[in-house]
Amino acid sequence: MTGPFPLKPFHLAAIVLALFTFMNNVQTARAQTVIVDQFNPSGIGGNNYAAGQITNVWWNWFGDAFQSLAWDSTSNASNNPASGSMKINLDFNGSGSIPNQFEVFDGYNGITPALSGLIYTNFQCDVRFAPGSATVIANGTGIFGHLEFGVATPGYGQDYFGSIDVPASNTNWVHVSIPLNAVADTNLLSINDVLIHIYGPYYSPGLSGVSTLWLDNVEFTGIVSPPTNCVLDWNNVHQRIDGFGASSAWMGTWTTAQANMFFSTNSGTGVTLDGTTNFSFNGAGLSLLRNRIAPGGTTWEQGIMQMAQARGAKVWSTPWSPDTPFKSNTNVNGGYFVGTPANYQAYANEQAGYVAGMKSQYGINLCAISVQNEPDADVTTYESCNWTAQQIHDFVPYLHNALAAGNVASTKIMLPESQNWQDYSNLAVTAMTDPAVAADVGIIADHNYDGANGPATLTKDSYGKALWETEVSVFDTFDGSISNGVYVAQRIYLFMTQAQANAWHYWWLISGNDDNEGLTDTNGYPTKRMYALGQYSRFVRPNFYRIDANANYSPLWISAYKDSTSAAFAIVAVNTDPATAVKQNFILTNFTAASVTPWITSGAQSLVSQTIVPVTNSSFAYTMPPLSVVTFAGQATLPPSTITISNNTLNGNGFVLTWNSVAGGFYTVLKTNALAHSATNWAAITTGYPPGGASGGSLSYTDSAVGLPSSFYQVRSP
Repeated sequence: MTGPFPLKPFHLAAIVLALFTFMNNVQTARAQTVIVDQFNPSGIGGNNYAAGQITNVWWNWFGDAFQSLAWDSTSNASNNPASGSMKINLDFNGSGSIPNQFEVFDGYNGITPALSGLIYTNFQCDVRFAPGSATVIANGTGIFGHLEFGVATPGYGQDYFGSIDVPASNTNWVHVSIPLNAVADTNLLSINDVLIHIYGPYYSPGLSGVSTLWLDNVEFTGIVSPPTNCVLDWNNVHQRIDGFGASSAWMGTWTTAQANMFFSTNSGTGVTLDGTTNFSFNGAGLSLLRNRIAPGGTTWEQGIMQMAQARGAKVWSTPWSPDTPFKSNTNVNGGYFVGTPANYQAYANEQAGYVAGMKSQYGINLCAISVQNEPDADVTTYESCNWTAQQIHDFVPYLHNALAAGNVASTKIMLPESQNWQDYSNLAVTAMTDPAVAADVGIIADHNYDGANGPATLTKDSYGKALWETEVSVFDTFDGSISNGVYVAQRIYLFMTQAQANAWHYWWLISGNDDNEGLTDTNGYPTKRMYALGQYSRFVRPNFYRIDANANYSPLWISAYKDSTSAAFAIVAVNTDPATAVKQNFILTNFTAASVTPWITSGAQSLVSQTIVPVTNSSFAYTMPPLSVVTFAGQATLPPSTITISNNTLNGNGFVLTWNSVAGGFYTVLKTNALAHSATNWAAITTGYPPGGASGGSLSYTDSAVGLPSSFYQVRSP
């Protein structure tokens, strides 16, 4: 994000809500419909259409072809004399900057609560054009223009999910039915309005003349499927997890309680910043802290950084602006970096000096440093700086060499930290397609201010580097409720499963604005979104790997993870249904466990452990409360594998043991303590996964303490 008190001009969609019914424990698929508007005289949302209040709901967003809209009591698609329709008058010869286009929609709050395109999988309405309306020839047939339907996206964008070409010969009501695919188009995960659009020149040469269009019976329909078994596969392994975190930018000192609440797994009691309210908390266990480098290569967050590091978190830094001598406008707000060799060298030295100083003066080992926060954000109201892709490319070698010269080469270089996940300005591509420069980069990172859940697709090229989402928040009226918490949990799920991100960050730890930018409110009181994030961060630790969890259907969103150095695993399940508890069966494949411990964040609980659930025949079931996030933590028991020691090479006074691993294998190397070779005399000398994680291959263990024949060693799995 941005400066100490920034705002971004878009409305972020409300949490995806779903309806799901269980009757007598018999789970069956069922159809459901949400009617957006039937254009009855009473209208919607307290706006009486018969009294002329339809324009409080539906209105023209843009396009000068639009002339007017009104409620029409004389025309109804269902021939219902007690209802009506919306009549839109158009003139495709109209004046203005965009005369051959119009966009009518029902406002950002037209559908409340927002709908999920995973549940409501079909859009329907009825349309009719008046005789004599403007036409164009398309594929040899006269039509009334290319009529599109869509949703608005944050940032004042439009996403058209379907269209229809009504033949000019048909002036009757036409039923429209368009399937939705929220998996392919994540803008449909949260639907809170409907767009009606005609772009005249869609077919050349464009529309000319006036048109009248009626709209009726706007609705979304879908089928809610019953839960299926969620099959977790220990051996189907995806990306490594580097951690979860947020930023302390512009913050000063912390209390021990604040540090524990964010970065430990302890329970405790905190007090609000104004000292008036005490509260209990359960530590969220964040594993990453992002802090701000002030212009000039300093920071005042050292104490916070030390406290986070002491609790096991990794710390990394990003500058919001270089110092003024490096900038085009000689101001920390706005402007461009002046990319000269002298500036590259001087600024690299300054940043590397900051990293080295954090280590030598404060004992803070920065795991990464970013080139620039949001180098594509053209703003002047807070610390910021624009960079070009070429400048980032040219600067990276200077920074890499300066870090090496300062003996802090282990600190990874991060870029580009665009304000948008898909880096629409292509700020990374120049550096990452130059092999010499790409070799100096350790992390590809971007923010996620380009849609309610990201752009239409979350997949992107990581160029073989770690892929981090490093900032996101919502900016609407403050909401610390479980609805917002479940929204955040769902968003994390999308980045873990679709983007396959290695790390995910919220924006602020403690909000600097009275909205939803922080994990707490401005007074330091924790929100449900903090605990929802904790449902991941507390249990899915750095160097876990995501594994398959193949039953994901609304209203449940399930992902699973395993440790690379122990038998620990975690399953995170998000129930987005606002009213119904959902029972889910879990099947463990290629591993089992004696039991799992559920931890719940819901409207009533915040990261609270529940009664242990036994695992029987590698499966268990659990009923998740409405609007909740449940994490199941367990210790895996892995099936035994036949491991053959294939080579024992004398190494000084010891032996190097080599064996072949299997994917996902967990191994114990044992050495006998007696010549009798009794099973009771075997002692474990090392345990864990293969170095580097979960893939199979050839592994080795060296015992240099004593030289013994191979018969004195065993390798077992588990």
